[in-house]
Amino acid sequence: RAMKLHVLSIIIPAYNEAQYLPATIAAIRQAENVLGEPVEIIVGDNLSTDATAAVAKSHGAKVAPVDIRCISVVRNRAAEQATGKYLVFVDADDHMSRNMLVEIKRVMDAGRHIGGGVARTRYDRQSWGIEITHGLVQTGLSFTGLSMFLFYTTKEAFWASGAFNEELLCTEDYDFAKRLRALGKRRGLKYKNLRTAHLVKSSRKFNEFGDWGVFTRPVLAISAMFANQNAAHTIWYKPRRQAPADMVQLPQASLAQESEGGERTSAA
Repeated sequence: RAMKLHVLSIIIPAYNEAQYLPATIAAIRQAENVLGEPVEIIVGDNLSTDATAAVAKSHGAKVAPVDIRCISVVRNRAAEQATGKYLVFVDADDHMSRNMLVEIKRVMDAGRHIGGGVARTRYDRQSWGIEITHGLVQTGLSFTGLSMFLFYTTKEAFWASGAFNEELLCTEDYDFAKRLRALGKRRGLKYKNLRTAHLVKSSRKFNEFGDWGVFTRPVLAISAMFANQNAAHTIWYKPRRQAPADMVQLPQASLAQESEGGERTSAA
């Protein structure tokens, strides 16, 4: 039987996200209803020890098991299974607005953009610490002309850009955005920072480290900005996890081979 193809494939990296996936997928389904055509949802299950895979399947998502503890690897392996013309990457605890997929398809169908991110973001709760931290991040991104947190592009451009850098445990999103924009510039296409839709982000890291965590633990925050592996482990990999010994032992040799021809490289 012929494989069913979709216009949009939504990629969600997940490790022990059974608690958060239902609401994230529900938001995608609402956006799917507004779009008026079915989308493909693929959850990259990164060695979860909870019911992540079962929850994903029960909500109609495909599950791509990934046994290397690196979010770039998870996104890339899940993307390998995508059938959509366009790929959309969203985190397992973030919620897209109802018009997000309509706006992404409108932008990409016009043929003038390589893809991009979403400029309008807010957190699921507010405080002075959260607002100031988020404002600093958004201000910094405005100077770069990039936006992150959710990405979209064509499947072809995703692989041509080098995909997510599998040597990075963090800042892989900013790195990918830079390379995607550079690919667009070479092709005469723009990087689009969506402002006609928005993304609601989870505040769970603020719940864990405190709303003023960036200011009370500046060394940790700055180290993470420079892709320090220990900082990445503390902020993104260690919480809710057992810190497996192989987390930072990434497949360097195979990576070098796969990056030949622009199929997958190392670099957000």
